[in-house]
Amino acid sequence: MRIPLAIAMFAFALNAWAAPENYKIDDSHSFANWSVRHLVGKTTGTFTGVTGTLMLDPANPNSGSADVTVNIYSLESGHRQRDVHLLTGEFFDANNYPTMRFVSSGFRSTGKDEGVMTGQLTLRGATRQVEIPYKILGMGADPWGGMRAGFEGRFTLKRSDYGITKHVDSGVVGNDVEVTLLVEAIKLGPDGQPLNLKAKPAAQPAATQPAQPAAPAKTESKPDIMEMFKGFMK
Repeated sequence: MRIPLAIAMFAFALNAWAAPENYKIDDSHSFANWSVRHLVGKTTGTFTGVTGTLMLDPANPNSGSADVTVNIYSLESGHRQRDVHLLTGEFFDANNYPTMRFVSSGFRSTGKDEGVMTGQLTLRGATRQVEIPYKILGMGADPWGGMRAGFEGRFTLKRSDYGITKHVDSGVVGNDVEVTLLVEAIKLGPDGQPLNLKAKPAAQPAATQPAQPAAPAKTESKPDIMEMFKGFMK
């Protein structure tokens, strides 16, 4: 009996947290936003190049994994001259360190759909342990047959811990950087590819008919020469 797609997707959503789930970050809908003090105000910006993988186990909220990479060159602050300056050796030194990476080492549940990730953040060649409180914003089917989950994480780092010290002493630019991770991730199937509940099953090969034995070749009978000349030999 064929179950309608809508019912199948609903049933899948109800059981989506029943086993460990693997996700791939959708880099077109994920951001690493930042905010830092500048004199008496704040300057904000974002990194749009966020990629990586996530795994959560709803049966065990204290387990999971995250491996997230941010492309430093995807920095945007709304001011091109400032962006270029931040990419130089005085700040991110993107030419030598084009990415930053977070690799989790532990998860701790603090409530329904929220917890704290612990892990190593590597930036500008320095690695420090950080804790990132996170929330699961939601989970559900998308219009294209896939399943998605949304996450938000917020934490504060000291840029001087990563060798970014320009203007720290003068106070022109603050040392504390507030980071907000907004991640939308696509659920992966057992084959490691994005799950697609609308995908049609592969067509089964057509049944082959058993080969029929070939009919014996017809042989033309040759006339009997003696029979042809009997009438003349009487």
